[in-house]
Amino acid sequence: MKAVSNAGPLIALAKLGSLGLLLKLFNEIFIPREVFIEVVTNGLLRGASDAGSVDYLVRQGDIFVKDITLPATLPEWAQMIDRGEVEVIFLALRESPDWLLIDNAHARKAARSMGLPLKGTIGLLLEALRRRYLSLREFELLIHDIQAQPNLWISESLCARALMRARSTTSSRS
Repeated sequence: MKAVSNAGPLIALAKLGSLGLLLKLFNEIFIPREVFIEVVTNGLLRGASDAGSVDYLVRQGDIFVKDITLPATLPEWAQMIDRGEVEVIFLALRESPDWLLIDNAHARKAARSMGLPLKGTIGLLLEALRRRYLSLREFELLIHDIQAQPNLWISESLCARALMRARSTTSSRS
């Protein structure tokens, strides 16, 4: 499976110590240059420990950085989102991934209007649970960690819905 990722899911999974899930879920992971700059270059300048984890995966050849040339005139959907999000959508249109990994609501709306298949951080964790890369306990702990970290901007209501879905899914397996 192939994924194109925006900064949000990379940062969140790195902060949770769960970037390895991407390697289990996807054979190929692509990011545009602007996302690399946002996550790694700027992250390292700020001293963000998660930046080093993403940089390591890029240097190991697990995440591929792609250069994107944007058109001179951007489409209307690109007006409400930042350059990295615009690049990630154009990269997804070029690469036709199984999933575009993106959390930001405005960027998700733009990507959805382009017909791209979306997953956010929570969706990735649910997929890892579904494929049994995570146990229910591990999933619950990651959700707790998301809720406890103020620098992860994932809503309480989304976390609560994910917990309910995970518990109902795993109880129906038994």
